[in-house]
Amino acid sequence: MANRNASAIPDSQSFGGLDSKFLTALMKQIPKNPVTGKVEMPDIMKYMSTHPEEMEKLLTQADAAKIGDTNVDLAGFDYASLGRTIAHESFWVIQIENMGFVDATGKPLDAEAARTTPGATPTFIIYCYDDGESHRFMQDVDGLPTTETILQFIRCAIATPLPPHKPLLPWFLMLSSRLKQHADGLRPFLDSLPKPFHWRVETAEEAKNLHDGVDKLNQRGVKVSLNLAEKDKTAGNSAFQKKDRVAAIQFYSDAIGHLLDALSQKPMPSDEAKANKLMSVCFANRAATYLLPGDGIDLKKALADGESAEKADPDYGKAYARQATACKQLGDLEKAKDVVARAISRPALSMDEGLVNLLINLYTDGKGLSDDEETFKNWMLDIMFNDRPHNLRLKNVRGLWTEKLDAKLKQWNKE
Repeated sequence: MANRNASAIPDSQSFGGLDSKFLTALMKQIPKNPVTGKVEMPDIMKYMSTHPEEMEKLLTQADAAKIGDTNVDLAGFDYASLGRTIAHESFWVIQIENMGFVDATGKPLDAEAARTTPGATPTFIIYCYDDGESHRFMQDVDGLPTTETILQFIRCAIATPLPPHKPLLPWFLMLSSRLKQHADGLRPFLDSLPKPFHWRVETAEEAKNLHDGVDKLNQRGVKVSLNLAEKDKTAGNSAFQKKDRVAAIQFYSDAIGHLLDALSQKPMPSDEAKANKLMSVCFANRAATYLLPGDGIDLKKALADGESAEKADPDYGKAYARQATACKQLGDLEKAKDVVARAISRPALSMDEGLVNLLINLYTDGKGLSDDEETFKNWMLDIMFNDRPHNLRLKNVRGLWTEKLDAKLKQWNKE
């Protein structure tokens, strides 16, 4: 499947029954990984997740070709017959990686939410790759996998691999040190496979070297992803200035995708902070694009992007401004006030004049603070004392908001 040369692809039989022309065309559409220069499995998965029509075609073909057919008797499969397929010094590696957490319904959770969510479960991906760096099989698992799960996985990698792979055995199989506790349970099956097949668990030194290599590659990948995100954000800003909504949204979306890639590669704390701040800017900018008047305006998407911007960087003021604008245009003035009050309650934003003026405008229907003493003082009594919802909303608001109200009162308190 990694072969991008159409003339080198024999026929659909080599792809386990899938249409070789379709797969060739599909692979040409998937951008190469900017770090490795290859189309990696995460690149394929990312592309497919954003192109559901292609995923549907692939699944339809897989069903017709009975790929991953659960009717295959893996326990009774004739593994001994695969002895003739063993190529000298060919090898496979079986690894397991933590992919985060999900709640009881299977919805992904971030690490912070997982700590406080009842029933939160860690998720893992098990994958087998060969000496050609091609993935033979992969499987998502909720919770720690059992020995039986690992055994079934190995059987699938051998007997029912992902296309274009065919059933065969390697000369050598290395099991990740993270799966060491399953070795005794796997031994009867693995030792029964025909020679010269042999296997063992990864040594501590091998695990460290792999970790170091992956870490270096990841850090390089983080830098590349951050640079790509910056370029796409700049291009998005240019398109926004031209009022080109479609292009701006695409550029900001691409930038967000690069930042998600960066964050998935376990960046250093400084790069993680940079990625989150840039993520917030890109979400807020995309929200502003959705708010542009005319065909394609989408207030709900603008609100969602503003919320995502706040989550990425709670101290980014425009994240709240975008939400408030969307809420106001959606007719929910009270929620708009809640958003801005939440923003300027944060120490980092308490002196943000733009946000404070926005809250004043929301409370005065755009008229600003009244210059009439009685009108202003009655308004103050209402929002600070008489109206409980307003009182609760503003109880933690200090900083420039308080300074502006106090300055207004002093106009009439001079002796």
